[in-house]
Amino acid sequence: MQSQPSSVSDESVTAAAADPLAEIDDIMQQRLAEERLLAEVSARVSADRSEFSVEFSTVCAEQVRPPMEAIIGRLRRNGGGGEIDERPEDLSRRQTHRLTLWMSLEGEVGSPRADRHPYLQLDADVGKRLVAVSEGDMWQGHGGSRSGPIGDRPLSEITSTFVTQEVLAILRRSAPEYPVTAWLGGEPVVR
Repeated sequence: MQSQPSSVSDESVTAAAADPLAEIDDIMQQRLAEERLLAEVSARVSADRSEFSVEFSTVCAEQVRPPMEAIIGRLRRNGGGGEIDERPEDLSRRQTHRLTLWMSLEGEVGSPRADRHPYLQLDADVGKRLVAVSEGDMWQGHGGSRSGPIGDRPLSEITSTFVTQEVLAILRRSAPEYPVTAWLGGEPVVR
């Protein structure tokens, strides 16, 4: 006895039998849909990135630079110096927007180095929408014990007061402590 071929009425099987390459259309349409979705997500991320970068730039101009400039003025008035180093965001080099205040307790900064000059550095971390704060309190190879990142802060916390307080704390740790004693004949004398 011979078996009769079963008749299948499934349209996809019928369509596949009529056009064996129809699956390519489905694959390409799915790929196109995924590319559109990726482009939308990328556009949203780019817009968020751009928005945070603009906000960071505004905070730097309005809240950070003025106290930094006042600090440099006060340092210069007292024999020290300073400079503000600003690096804009450069995505081709994977560099974030950075603002650094370099300080000198004696004379101008010259070539700033973290192991020779106290500093306060703010980096825009656009991925986290935070500001990475770094600081150093070394003065000519001596001084405090901090150099590097100290933590992330929300942009709303980066104010003139924050900058001033951080710099004062850095300078307190950086300034060498001069004893109030002088050595005369081997004996300390308080003056």
